[in-house]
Amino acid sequence: MKKLPVTSSQLFVSVLLALGLLSACSDDSPGKRGGPGSPPGAGAKPAKSIPVEVTTAEIGTAASYYVTTATLEPNSDATINARTSGVVREILHEEGDDVKAGEILLLLEDDDQKLRLKQAQQKLDSAKREFNRLNTMKKTGAVSPNEWEAANNTYLSAQTDKELAELALSYTRISAPFDGRIVWREVDLGEHVATGNLLMRLMSIDPLLVRVHVPANRIGRVAKGQMIELQVDSAKESLKGLIDLVSPIVDPATGTIKVTVKLEEYPVNVRPGDFTEIKMITDKRENAMLLPSVAIIEERGAHYLFVEQENKAIRKSVEIGYVLGEQTEVISGISAEDKVVNKGQRNLNDGNLLQVIVPGQESQEVDKNKLQIGHKDGDKKKKNGKNKRRDS
Repeated sequence: MKKLPVTSSQLFVSVLLALGLLSACSDDSPGKRGGPGSPPGAGAKPAKSIPVEVTTAEIGTAASYYVTTATLEPNSDATINARTSGVVREILHEEGDDVKAGEILLLLEDDDQKLRLKQAQQKLDSAKREFNRLNTMKKTGAVSPNEWEAANNTYLSAQTDKELAELALSYTRISAPFDGRIVWREVDLGEHVATGNLLMRLMSIDPLLVRVHVPANRIGRVAKGQMIELQVDSAKESLKGLIDLVSPIVDPATGTIKVTVKLEEYPVNVRPGDFTEIKMITDKRENAMLLPSVAIIEERGAHYLFVEQENKAIRKSVEIGYVLGEQTEVISGISAEDKVVNKGQRNLNDGNLLQVIVPGQESQEVDKNKLQIGHKDGDKKKKNGKNKRRDS
């Protein structure tokens, strides 16, 4: 049989096929595939640990708060109206002035009232002289009982007329009914006012009051003398108020209880009518376990967290109590000694390997890596310098 000549291309393909068979045999060896002669776990990648931060529960006070809004009100608020007619003669105090009880605020013209008082005084003097004369005659029997009785009645009526004239004159002097601040002046100098017209408005603003209507089912431990927190719009810092009154009844129309809060210390820029947020404690529990709120995960109305045990993540269901902003009360499910994951917990599953990171440790490692890289770069520069000198 005649042999065909072998070309160079056919020889190259044969070599490639032989190399492929040798590579397949080496991959099927027990050491590479983890077969019967290989050690356990050979060829499998080790599980990667997840970096997290942990914390323990803080023992403190857990409280339930009722938060609502209201407006600041004066302690007393009075509209001062004219009790007689007349022309405004003098205005003694303006808006913003602080006045004492009984202090004169403005004066009305009183010429007519003074004349009426003078007339009443004259009638009283005349009636008094006549009564005294008849009273002396009565002792001697020179006057009849009817004449004495008529003189006595005239004298008493004259006394009443004088008192009425004095009262009418007092109506022309408008005075403050209590200590307070004038917040409104309605009339001008020379203006004629009628009986009942508004003259001024006076408020007592020391202390200020806040009236809050708390639902009956939230009243809890709210009681007289309790301190509460107020955040007034015109004040930068929160203020402290004191509960002064708690109504003994429930309003049947709203189902609420009226609570009156007294604000005695406040900045000068805080005024009646300011809008404020009120935060009052309705319940309190001492020696409660408090955890960062971010550590607790909510799922379908239930709550759970992760605890680190032997570098593994253990999922635990918990029952929570009061939420205090950045902290949440945990009633059951963990102990105070448990190490709770508070950073990195969102991507965990039960049983994950953990690497506990101490706060600040990552930044230190980054600084070390930067330092090592800096040394390597410096060494490279030195070597490059030496090579350049050799070449020269």
